[in-house]
Amino acid sequence: MKRLYAFCLCYLSLGLVYSISAKPLTTEKIIFSSYRNGNSEIYMMNPDGSEQVRLTNHRANDSSPVCSPTGEAILFVSDRGGERDLYIMRTDGHGERPVFRTAPAHRDDPAWSPDGKEIAYIQLDRETKRTAVYTAKADGTSVNRVVEMEKADGEEPVWSPDGTEIAYVVVDEIRWASRQIRFINLKTDEQETLQLEGHQRMWQPAWSPTHNKIAFVWRRPELGQQGIFTVNRDGSGLQQVVDVIVVLVGTKALTWSPSGDELAYSQSIDGKFQIFKINVVTLEITQLTHEGSNYVGNWFNPLALSVSPQPQLFKTTWAEIKSSD
Repeated sequence: MKRLYAFCLCYLSLGLVYSISAKPLTTEKIIFSSYRNGNSEIYMMNPDGSEQVRLTNHRANDSSPVCSPTGEAILFVSDRGGERDLYIMRTDGHGERPVFRTAPAHRDDPAWSPDGKEIAYIQLDRETKRTAVYTAKADGTSVNRVVEMEKADGEEPVWSPDGTEIAYVVVDEIRWASRQIRFINLKTDEQETLQLEGHQRMWQPAWSPTHNKIAFVWRRPELGQQGIFTVNRDGSGLQQVVDVIVVLVGTKALTWSPSGDELAYSQSIDGKFQIFKINVVTLEITQLTHEGSNYVGNWFNPLALSVSPQPQLFKTTWAEIKSSD
């Protein structure tokens, strides 16, 4: 019996080592969530829409996926623990686990830092019923509340390509249903609001990997418009890219290509959401999905693989598992 027990321990240990050794992605991939099999699951596909691969298979709803800059991990949101919280898995869909080793909390809107060492997200304060922006190390430690707001919510944080700023959405600060894009400098804590003329209902900020631009969704009822716009970080060079589309508030559905010349986004077609991409220069549009409802997460850049891998993200030992039993 002792020999059998020792063999099982050895076998399981080898299995654990093997299970965490998946290779990182080396080609461009679009990561997205799709509601096509009775609930929301995580998928990936090529930038032309081919080879759509399902990564999760759980009765819970999995959404808002973002691939790490190293191409080895995907952050996503799931209610499999009873409420919405952050989970992480390898890019082959295995090794799913909670990011935080604390009790489940209502966390959402995950984003990676450019070096892959930190994450940004929002968390609901159960007392105030408000959401605020937080950062943490990618292993769920060193949690830091970045933005303090008493009468507004913080949502949809995204890191600047140089890692010095986070753009996020401020909700309900100036009026009910108002949405403003604000920047916070992570070194000085100084904040700056994107000032544009017109109705203040902007969301889905997406930071271009090039040219220091922001793409966002803007609803302008005074003009009967809702579309995707781009603007320089300093507020100049405003340009409308797509007109009269419907992108859900509270669901990540806008991202840049690694080259910065295309945007992928989700648009309502016949009552369902499909993923499209548009060339921001030629304005040529290509539909990438056709089945179910689909919400784009992010567009993985293989050129970012110069970022050093983070093997500690999936460091699991038999002793840790044994002690948790």
